[in-house]
Amino acid sequence: MHSLRARAGDRVDYRFEHYKEENRRVQVDTHTILFEIELTKTIAAKGEMVYDGISGATPYGAPPRAGSTQVPLAKLEDIRRAGNMGFDFHLGNHTLSPLVAYSKESDYESRGISLNDAIDFNEKNTTLRLGASHNFDKVLDFDSPRANHNKDATDGLIGISQLINSKTIFTADFTYGHETGYLTDPYRQVLFQGWLTAIPGVPLYIVYPEVRPTERTKQVFQTTLTHFFEPVNGSAELSYRFHHDSYGVFSHTVAMAWHQKLGDHVILEPLVRYYEQSAANFYFPEGVPGLSPIDGDPTRPEHYSADYRLSHFASLTYGLQASVVIKDKLFLDVGYHRYEMYGRDHVTSASAYPKADIYTVGFRLWF
Repeated sequence: MHSLRARAGDRVDYRFEHYKEENRRVQVDTHTILFEIELTKTIAAKGEMVYDGISGATPYGAPPRAGSTQVPLAKLEDIRRAGNMGFDFHLGNHTLSPLVAYSKESDYESRGISLNDAIDFNEKNTTLRLGASHNFDKVLDFDSPRANHNKDATDGLIGISQLINSKTIFTADFTYGHETGYLTDPYRQVLFQGWLTAIPGVPLYIVYPEVRPTERTKQVFQTTLTHFFEPVNGSAELSYRFHHDSYGVFSHTVAMAWHQKLGDHVILEPLVRYYEQSAANFYFPEGVPGLSPIDGDPTRPEHYSADYRLSHFASLTYGLQASVVIKDKLFLDVGYHRYEMYGRDHVTSASAYPKADIYTVGFRLWF
């Protein structure tokens, strides 16, 4: 079943993805090149290069204006260039994988390092995975004068893969993460509601940048079960992911993918994924009481955001990908997926949540 998907040897992959939200919202074109080269019998080099072009418009946090159901949008346009380089060192039953990564866009720069170790046991039927990573990021805000702010993120992972039998694999991973520094999104704003003192009863609305906590922790548990069904020459992959963080967000993700081999040249891969999360404890979709963040109101919360991505919402992703053998060691991948997001708090405007079409095409070449 997996002979079309994974072969030993050197390889290079190219992938193009076109993400387009409805109503002239965000559009992203992504080019990705991935390579892996076997340097010796025990050392392999691998790397990835990414080029993103983003344009369109996105909600910046203000609710719909009076008499309208549409949230205001802010235009955006940017380019992101990113890459990473790493190695796999096979040392006995260990596979050590150090990696460095870099990403740059107009208002964000990230440098990252990571080290992972996969340890095989039980005649390679059991693999223990350990990993750690750290990102050194800089965020450019929109205050006057504009300034760079530091943001640091550290993650640790422990996981296990178990071959239950010749047709079934079970994996489970736990990740703990800690972020500090400037965690606010400089593009997002919040509405403050006050009253004109000169004219009693007349409301006054002012928009100010959001303020998020300067520290965040997260815990993520994910498990996957894959089983090959020999009579139909296909395999099912079921996965579940649980997430909790110090923002007060709980989320659940359930996904199912099917990998169906048709003859010797085609694999079809339908997928469906459902995600739902609770709202952050500082999410204020209709605005924060008070005239401004500087008017001295002691009842105002310390942190506030109206970013719809911190609301209580659900999303559904579904689609199909096909992998086709063009010739020996050359594969063509094409796919279409639909992404739909829905609000669940009955407060945030439905127009804040995007729906998008995602098209992909690429190839994989093995040497």
